[in-house]
Amino acid sequence: MNDDSVAYDRIEYTEVDDILQCTTDTSHPVLLTKAALDGTPAEVVDCNRELVARSLDRAATIEDLSRDSVRSSYVDLYQAAVTERGWAWYRDRVPRTARELALQGLKLIGAREHLDLVVRAIEEDLDDETFRSAFDTAEAATALEAVNAAFLLDLPTINVLSETDIETALSIEFSGEGLPADYPRWRGDLSIFG
Repeated sequence: MNDDSVAYDRIEYTEVDDILQCTTDTSHPVLLTKAALDGTPAEVVDCNRELVARSLDRAATIEDLSRDSVRSSYVDLYQAAVTERGWAWYRDRVPRTARELALQGLKLIGAREHLDLVVRAIEEDLDDETFRSAFDTAEAATALEAVNAAFLLDLPTINVLSETDIETALSIEFSGEGLPADYPRWRGDLSIFG
C-alpha cells in the first residue's frame, strides 16, 4: 500500500472519547468458515482477516460489511504492527480509519488493558520502548488473539461458509468496486504499508 493518498493523520487525545462511542454492529453477519469455527483462536482471527480483506476489495461502502469483523481485523493488524514494528511505526503508517476501528475493536472485545495503553500512548506520545514494555504487560493480562477470537464467535450473527462457497458468497454479497486505501486490505503482511 505505497499510496500517497493515505496521509498520516494523528488521532488527538481529545478525539478518543468520540471515537469510542461505539456499540456492537448487528447489521451484517460476520463471515467465517466451518474450519475456522472448529479451529484455534488464531484460525478464527486469520479467517476473519482474510474474509474482511476480500470483502473490502468488493464492497461499495463500509456499511456493506460487519463493522465488528472489520474492527476485529484491525485489532489483529494493531497487534502485529506494534509487536513487529513498534508503536511509532503503527501510528505513522497505518491509516487513521483503521486505527480508529482498532480502538473501537479493543473496547468492544474487552481488552481494557490494551485500550488503556493505546489511549495513554496517544495522550503521552509514548516511545517504542515504553510502549512495548506496557504492551507485554497488557498482553500477559489479556491475550489479544484469544479475546479477539472469542468476540467474533460470540457475535449474534455469523454466516458459516464452506471454503468452496467463499467466492460465490462474496460475489452475491458485494457488488461494489472496493473501498478506498484508508481501509487497508490487511492479510497478515505489514509490507503493504511500505
